[in-house]
Amino acid sequence: MPDDPQPLDIPGNHTLAAIAFTKSANFSTLIGEDEQHTQTILSRDIELMTEICHDFAGSVLKSTGDGLLMYFVSAVSAVACAVQIQKALAAETENLPPQDILQHRIGIHLGDVFFCDSDVMGNGSLVAAQLQEVAEPGGICISQTVYDVVKNGLALQATYCGLKELKNLADPVPAYQVVLPTKIAGGAAEERVADVRTYLTREQYRDRIILINKVRKYWICGVLETGLRDRALIALGLNPRLDALELTWTSADAAFNSLPPVTKIIDKFKQLPKGRTLLILGEPGGGKTTTLLELTRELLISAEHDYTQPLPVAFNLSSWGTKQSLADWLLQQLHIQYQVSKELGKNWLQNQQLLLMLDGLDEVSILERDACVQAINQFSLEFGQTEIVVTSRLQDYELLSNRLKVEAAVYLHPLSLEQINEYLTKAGAELAAFKQALKEDVILQELARSPLMLSIITLAYQGKSFEDVAQMYSLEERRQHVFNAYIEPMLKRRSSQQYSQIKAMRWLIWLAKQMREKSQSVFLIELLQSSWLPNIWDKLIYAIIIGVMAGLLCGIGGALNVGILIDWQLGKIAGLIITLGTGIIAAIFGLKDYKINPVETIKWSGKKSRKNLRLGLIVGGISGAILGPFGGLFYRFVLKLGDGWGEALSFGLRIGLGVALIFALLRGLHEPSIETSTIPNQGILQSAKNARIFFLLGATGMGLVAFILGLPVLVGAITGLLFGVFGAGEACIKHLALRLVLFCNRSIPWNYARFLDWATEHILLQKVGGGYIFIHRLLLEHFAQMGNR
Repeated sequence: MPDDPQPLDIPGNHTLAAIAFTKSANFSTLIGEDEQHTQTILSRDIELMTEICHDFAGSVLKSTGDGLLMYFVSAVSAVACAVQIQKALAAETENLPPQDILQHRIGIHLGDVFFCDSDVMGNGSLVAAQLQEVAEPGGICISQTVYDVVKNGLALQATYCGLKELKNLADPVPAYQVVLPTKIAGGAAEERVADVRTYLTREQYRDRIILINKVRKYWICGVLETGLRDRALIALGLNPRLDALELTWTSADAAFNSLPPVTKIIDKFKQLPKGRTLLILGEPGGGKTTTLLELTRELLISAEHDYTQPLPVAFNLSSWGTKQSLADWLLQQLHIQYQVSKELGKNWLQNQQLLLMLDGLDEVSILERDACVQAINQFSLEFGQTEIVVTSRLQDYELLSNRLKVEAAVYLHPLSLEQINEYLTKAGAELAAFKQALKEDVILQELARSPLMLSIITLAYQGKSFEDVAQMYSLEERRQHVFNAYIEPMLKRRSSQQYSQIKAMRWLIWLAKQMREKSQSVFLIELLQSSWLPNIWDKLIYAIIIGVMAGLLCGIGGALNVGILIDWQLGKIAGLIITLGTGIIAAIFGLKDYKINPVETIKWSGKKSRKNLRLGLIVGGISGAILGPFGGLFYRFVLKLGDGWGEALSFGLRIGLGVALIFALLRGLHEPSIETSTIPNQGILQSAKNARIFFLLGATGMGLVAFILGLPVLVGAITGLLFGVFGAGEACIKHLALRLVLFCNRSIPWNYARFLDWATEHILLQKVGGGYIFIHRLLLEHFAQMGNR
């Protein structure tokens, strides 16, 4: 097929052009099977694409063998042509056998190109050629530049697919897949349903990737891949293998009838119909969480590569409360654990875009466990397409009055003696004594059937003699002995930061007791509450500290304002009175167990403020019109100044302008949809940042109002600063007071995050985002029981 002549005005010149590059996705496969037939069907498709290109005022610059390089003056024409090409190809090949179908990818970019003789060079053609490689077979991929031009000019949907690294380009190129509402012929591609999952904006894609990365970082990298199973192997000098202990499992109905074992849980999950629900049952330390997270890892990969797949998100059910619906609890946990805004979380839930990985039904308070099952079942009725996976200990689940309405359940079998011996053989001489004792000790055999306990035994008994291991205990005594034998060397491990064993044990015991009493599996420093204080005297000290800090802040602010406005001597007296009054009131409120709520993540945008200035002037005008007459009456009859109406107009204008400025400043505040990073105590640190924002906005806004009203600017600024203190700063004051009391009564160290990181390094805790969990619930329970002895 001869190429079209180049437009007369561009040969030898640089020009801005929309370049569309097409290429067959399966040409190499088909030509290897039947070269002559493949060339025939390629010619058929090339002829069709050329004809459509001309219909949209485009030019075919050249053939690339199994595709075309096309030129358009308009990006809108280029995209419209590409959509029509894919529709026409799909219609023409709809009823043809696979060997008669070629699927074509199309890439489009708007950029600078240079025409010379029979070729085209430059950024436009280079990017378009590589974007077609990103497109799905039978699909269209466009650059950000093209998307910005056509998004309002064409009735099409596109989904953002991230920054693409392209050859010979320094910077990655943002790319979009154009969503075609047709069935692409050729088998694999199914008809796309026009629902909310199909179309993603760039912001939606960003939010999705951030959540995927957080779940992977928190639970896969932070828990699954740093679990005891791998750490035990590392301590023994072995290469870590996640499948070192392959758990066998069977499908289970109410009677747990055995079925042939399946190797991977993902295989079972994929067999379930749409709206999949699965229950994973097992013994304590039997690998339920590990299995859940292995499934999560596979589902994360799927969600990352296919934007139509739901987002797998891991939660621990222990913090669920009976007064909450599961939907409300999920919104709360999304915000606390993953820093997802409530608006975005609600959108994901309502559009059923999440895949819920709910760990630890047995960790819910025993009095609330049945209600939790009912809440999950009710959620499934309301959100039928939301997929759910739940884990629970078998014995605890069997004691429940209610049952989860799930499509499938699996039971994780304890390890066999053959698996245990295989594991110990890899350890060599380090565990020879334990292997010898295992042959004779039935209780030790029973204990080692748990993957968790076998991993702990590996670390606790390595290098120990037969006499150290072979001691007569009951099963529970043996379990406690193993935990103690594990904890002692872990606390003694050398690191850059050292804590005495006595202090570390005291702090860990206190933390475990509090987490068990408060039904928490993930501990977040920012969620420390005054209800964790052990007695009334500690609560009284906490209240006094709050009163002192609040009283001093208000007293100093009041003294300065009165001193500036009236008299400094009177300011001192006023400051003392305000300090005492505010301090007493704050202390009284501090005695109540009011929850410490870190302020939402907020940011301030000058651009957003400027956009709202016009609306602010309207609001200010209305406020001035309403308040102006009252100001005039006040001047006329109370202050006996002016004629009233002139003062009313002046007062109204000043009030209106002040309201407009404050309105615009406050409208610049916004909540990001999802934070990209998470650190320990992020909630309180964010509250401190927010307090600074409120300080600046309050001081600026109130200072301007004071200036407009003819008052000293410093008075307004001080008043604005106080707004910041009792806005976002309140949580910081309470948290500091609580930490002081807990530090003084030796419940926690001063630098709590450093200690928790130390405990993580010593394989007692694991880090989950900005929070911490014990390496297993059994270890948490062991520490908590030690506090009762």
